[in-house]
Amino acid sequence: MPEFRNLRGGEERLTLMLSSVRCKLNDLAPIASLPPEILEQVFDICVSWLYGYQKPKHRLAWTQVCQSWRRISLSSSRLWHRIDLCDARLADEFLLRSKQTPLSLVTPCCSPLKLTTDKLTIHAHRLRSIDVFLPPDEMVQLFRSVGPNLGSLASLSLKIPPMSSTLSLNIPIPFVRRLNLDGVSVPWETCQNLTSLSLRGINKEYTPSVSELYHIFINSPHLKSIRLEGFTLPTPEVPSSLEPEFIHLPHLADLTISSDTHTLTALLSRLSLNLNTRLQLHVSLSDDLHTLFPRSGLPHAPNNAYMIPIQTIRLSQYSTHFLRTGAHPWSSNPTHHIFALSSAAPVGLTRTSRSLVRLCNPHKITQLELNTGVLHDVPISLLYTLFSCLNTLEALYVAFHSDLETLFTALRSIDPSTALPYLPTLTRIGFSRPGDIWRHFATRWMRDLMEMLRWRKERLGPLESVCFWRCGGVFEGLGEVREMQEEGLVRGFVGVLEGGGKC
Repeated sequence: MPEFRNLRGGEERLTLMLSSVRCKLNDLAPIASLPPEILEQVFDICVSWLYGYQKPKHRLAWTQVCQSWRRISLSSSRLWHRIDLCDARLADEFLLRSKQTPLSLVTPCCSPLKLTTDKLTIHAHRLRSIDVFLPPDEMVQLFRSVGPNLGSLASLSLKIPPMSSTLSLNIPIPFVRRLNLDGVSVPWETCQNLTSLSLRGINKEYTPSVSELYHIFINSPHLKSIRLEGFTLPTPEVPSSLEPEFIHLPHLADLTISSDTHTLTALLSRLSLNLNTRLQLHVSLSDDLHTLFPRSGLPHAPNNAYMIPIQTIRLSQYSTHFLRTGAHPWSSNPTHHIFALSSAAPVGLTRTSRSLVRLCNPHKITQLELNTGVLHDVPISLLYTLFSCLNTLEALYVAFHSDLETLFTALRSIDPSTALPYLPTLTRIGFSRPGDIWRHFATRWMRDLMEMLRWRKERLGPLESVCFWRCGGVFEGLGEVREMQEEGLVRGFVGVLEGGGKC
């Protein structure tokens, strides 16, 4: 068959020539001018898509584009360090390609373990991170194989499906720095030098005690984040008198606790937070705010609560927020919040007004935000109590309320302790309803607002600014706005914003 062999040989030569031409064309493509380091970064993004909920149809397609891309991909062992325990085919390939790179074990969702554990045992010394969501039996099987070799493990995130009992794993983790457990417990005495701690869904009998948590905090001076969700202590504890008075966490950025009042009080009794720590508490509060803090003040500055840089208070029906200096109205920026409490029972004006002087220096509060519903059925005596504490307030912002009569009455009243109108330093007031229109605002409240402004002008002078954001009818009826300016009820800015901004 000489003719067949000749044709086959010719085909092979043409194929090689075509391959050479394609390589040269690829080299001339604009993307070929990118350095290998940039392409490697792009490929790292492509690898990350393999662990999302919507996986690409051709999962390793970029490795088949050209010889150059394939060479860069296969020579970069760090691209293959994440091992999906629920995809045996890819896991085997990634273990081979990762060479000696530190490994991360992952499971994108709860699924049975498919990678044989004997393969994991061989590579256990390379484990740096474990982030898995597995059924309890699969979780036990995993750590039975890798547990004895966790000396290099720095990040541990374990989650099991919601169950009535907690999975207790007897695995010492002295080198873990980031610990996230959901329904799983570990030997708490082995936790040290943590930078992040998150515990959720752990039964009482497996929950670390206050003493064990204190031990973790003392031995983790560089903690940056603590989250304790659904955290309940089995029995009351009295801290030992031999322990130091305060546990200072100078680097802590976030402390979030969801619990009952007894547990919160016990946990916060000896903590000393820096002035930049954001404290978030979730509790069904049955008493005043300050009762949560055994030292009668926020734990940010135990020696001088008046040092805390709180400038804004935001009151809602079921939450209270204390915001730091410089926060703009209705700010949702987490860095602006120093303390936030949400409760299944109402908080609002009642408990906040009675606790204010125990939590911060009210004379430094210059901005008050009354959120939707907080003025509902509030007795005017409560507003008097709050306003009498805030005699240096400069700005008042009011979100949607069906009734402003009580508020306007309070702003037209004399404080008997000072013989001046309440909020004597008030210069700015704003009304807003984010997400909708405060319907009929102009026809229902504009006249009452102007009467209040006239009353205050006679006694204190005009305000600096009034702002309306999404207040129905104000934009159409600008006559009242012009009247405010003509009568000199407002010295400076009168803002009317129907959307695309905030007061």
